[in-house]
Amino acid sequence: MDHWLKTGSVSKSKRKTTESNDPIHTQEVPSSITNISTENLKKKYSEEYFCHGFSFIAIDNVAKPECVICGEILANSSMKPSQLTRHLITKHSDLKDKDVTFFKRLLENKNKCNMQTYLSSGNANVDAVEASFRISYNIARSGKNHTIGENLILPSIKDAVHCMFGEKYVNKINAIPLSNDTVSRRIKDISYDIEETILKDINNSELFSIQVDESTDVAQLAVLLVIARYIKQNESEEGLLLCHPLTGRTTGADIFHAIDSYFAEKKIKWSQCCGLSTDGGKSMSGCYSGLLARVKAVSPLIKWTHCCIHRQALASKPLPADLKDVLDDSCKVVNFIKSRHTNSRIFSLLCEDMGSLHKTLLLHTEVRWLSRGKVLTRLFELRHEVQMFFEDHPFRLSSKFNDHEWLQKLAYLSDVFLKLNNLNLTLQNSAVTIFQVNDKIESFVKKLEFWKTCIENNQPEIFEALHDFLSETDMNLSQGIKHQIVQHLNELKTAFAKYFPKCGKEDHWIMFPFSEIYFKSAVLSAREKEKLIELKTDSSLQVAFLEKKSLITFWANVKDEYPELSYKAFNVLLPFTSSVLVERAFSSYTFIKNRYRNRLSVSSDLRVFLSSVEPDFKKLSANKQAQGSH
Repeated sequence: MDHWLKTGSVSKSKRKTTESNDPIHTQEVPSSITNISTENLKKKYSEEYFCHGFSFIAIDNVAKPECVICGEILANSSMKPSQLTRHLITKHSDLKDKDVTFFKRLLENKNKCNMQTYLSSGNANVDAVEASFRISYNIARSGKNHTIGENLILPSIKDAVHCMFGEKYVNKINAIPLSNDTVSRRIKDISYDIEETILKDINNSELFSIQVDESTDVAQLAVLLVIARYIKQNESEEGLLLCHPLTGRTTGADIFHAIDSYFAEKKIKWSQCCGLSTDGGKSMSGCYSGLLARVKAVSPLIKWTHCCIHRQALASKPLPADLKDVLDDSCKVVNFIKSRHTNSRIFSLLCEDMGSLHKTLLLHTEVRWLSRGKVLTRLFELRHEVQMFFEDHPFRLSSKFNDHEWLQKLAYLSDVFLKLNNLNLTLQNSAVTIFQVNDKIESFVKKLEFWKTCIENNQPEIFEALHDFLSETDMNLSQGIKHQIVQHLNELKTAFAKYFPKCGKEDHWIMFPFSEIYFKSAVLSAREKEKLIELKTDSSLQVAFLEKKSLITFWANVKDEYPELSYKAFNVLLPFTSSVLVERAFSSYTFIKNRYRNRLSVSSDLRVFLSSVEPDFKKLSANKQAQGSH
């Protein structure tokens, strides 16, 4: 300030001032100051102008009036009382009668704030922004509302810091921006960063596969989900590739157009996609106008997989008429108790008084794969409690729990559906390969034949609940029930053979590359068989194969040495065997976008929620400016 302001008179020899390109604000104006001189000054500043709410700023050696209230800078020609008064009355009429001390105090507070902002800028701001990104990331990973940041997390942090470190450090916490809109923007930035990482990994991978499904959310909006599997650092990895709302129809053409447009925008090549997994819906698997037909048109060599879990559920449908009646009656009993609040409460109290392991029955839901087995198992376990509940009750099905033959059928159904559920659960592993699926189905079909033989030979102990009930009641299976059980097992065997046709052994060299048996059955060119001979006679690779984490890892490790064999192996191992990942993703979708958040654009939140990719917080926060929470 000594360059700009002098007390007393100003001599001619000291009028020149040091030129500066940066604006310099006054921080203190002594009462003895009467004027200011610069080399090119047109009008001079006087402390009388404080009465009108103006200080000054020097820009390019020219003093210009600056309003201490709004910070507006006027031209040098406005450096006169009439112009300054006009600004005060026009824009700050409520402050026109304030004393000069008010304006000086306002300037002093403003300068303090500017200095604090300057001193606290830099690393403090960057750290606050990074903290904001990390908290927003955790909010998205938990699927919670964005408002939880400023309503719960920030106050909790401030309380904890105040208790442990004192009030001094609480002010630093206020610099973390966590408003609702800020958290939403942070999650979008994180989602974009994760998406870019996944796209980079897919482009670096030699091949990738996708699984696709569509559903309708709580706001009646059709949503398309696409999950990709690709090779990253010699391991297979999955990630959400696309979450897209279908605003119109959901035909195969609409679904393909959405995926194809995204691939074109992100420069993903269809030629790299080796597998497509969907359910059996017409819009997905249609051979003329479905998604499969349109994908085949642009990528003829792609392999389509009908979700093995959907096929298993379809193969489990057949049921003889008598057993179907038992299932229907069981559902009606459960509905009678569960759908009436009074009945449900009384039944829970009854179970509690009888010391039962469970206190409630389970409702049957057709779309849930494991529902039938769980409902029947729970009902059979609580059969004594249900019998007690229906004692002297006019409900028409109450007598069923006194019918031993009906209870035998119920016991068998609970056992067989429990075994089907166990098969379903083993297929839900996202890392299961096509070889493992075939092995598990083949094993189950052979078990069906074995169970049928056991029933025919009066050996019901293979079905635990049925065997325990027969021992408890000292009864034997009647010929009628035996016939129904055998019929059901035969129908299951036929259905599994229909939905899971036997596969050849031509690709088993991928699973057993060192086996001579599968070498002979391998469908390979002469050059590829020659390379396979080299591989299977390499003792170091045999050791590596025994120590492998997965088949994909082994073939990825030998990719540089045996590229043709690895490429063929990836074409078999990378395609998904089920659509379980998109099914789980839709469950996460409905958790995030519920009836209380039915207007949420959920794609960014869902990507962060599902992804295992760690975002680059340093890069994200580098170009952001902190705005403290209010």
